[in-house]
Amino acid sequence: MDNKELIVKLSRSTKATQEKTKEFLDAFVEEISDKLGAGNHIEFLDFGVLQTVVREQKIITNPKTQKRTLYPPKNVVELKVTKSVKEHIKNIQK
Repeated sequence: MDNKELIVKLSRSTKATQEKTKEFLDAFVEEISDKLGAGNHIEFLDFGVLQTVVREQKIITNPKTQKRTLYPPKNVVELKVTKSVKEHIKNIQK
């Protein structure tokens, strides 16, 4: 699902215009980005937790040249979903 499809589905289910839905979605994404960028975590009840974590630095070896390269630490976003979401996905796949 891309951004446009999401806007169409949300506008239908909320009976709001697509323009208002797009404004809301843009503000929502901006707020999430700001909070995660500040190091905060975001909890969605019955869905999961978004948080930033630091991926440790690591040394990678090129298998062809055997050259070793150091990759610095990196901030990444991690999503931990709730047990109910995991079960729902598991049941859909069957």
